[in-house]
Amino acid sequence: MSKKQLDIILAATSEFEMRGFSGTSMEKIAAAAGVSKRTLYKYYGSKEVVFSAIIKHLQQSTSLEQCPQYLSEKPLREQLVEVIHAMLMHLNEEEHIRLARIVISEVVRKPELSDILSDTVDFTSNAPFQWICSAINDGSLRQVEPTKALTHLTGLVKSIGLWSRLIFCAPALNEEEMRTFSEEYADFFLSYYQI
Repeated sequence: MSKKQLDIILAATSEFEMRGFSGTSMEKIAAAAGVSKRTLYKYYGSKEVVFSAIIKHLQQSTSLEQCPQYLSEKPLREQLVEVIHAMLMHLNEEEHIRLARIVISEVVRKPELSDILSDTVDFTSNAPFQWICSAINDGSLRQVEPTKALTHLTGLVKSIGLWSRLIFCAPALNEEEMRTFSEEYADFFLSYYQI
């Protein structure tokens, strides 16, 4: 991604947050990014495409890069605590919460935006899913459909890392809280899935 594209994405994020999805136009995004409309359209053909680019940018979060790869010689619980911690850090990023609030407020008028919200918090193409697949293949976790196990794990993580912040405006988790929840959720998950 070029610097200009990143500038557009950051400016668009602010515009969507300030004006909502419906109130934001390509013209306003271009002005906020300090680029011409022609340049904006060169990279993004519509505000829906800009919004999707924001989601993709967030999905490449550095916090998920901290998610470990599965190692059969390392204790399972220790690894899972780190996986959950990376997931919580990812969801704890303020940009995710801001965008999720935008989407939720607009989804009544534009139901197709609900797919974008799902993409924002989807872990199936990321390291947590790969970790679960590897642990199942290694025989450390029950032989189940990996997406089922991921759904259970993400349900736990989203309960505190996403929904409490979106619905109840809970504050971001601090490091100690993330560590505590990571350990509790690892124990809960492993009580069912560990062989």
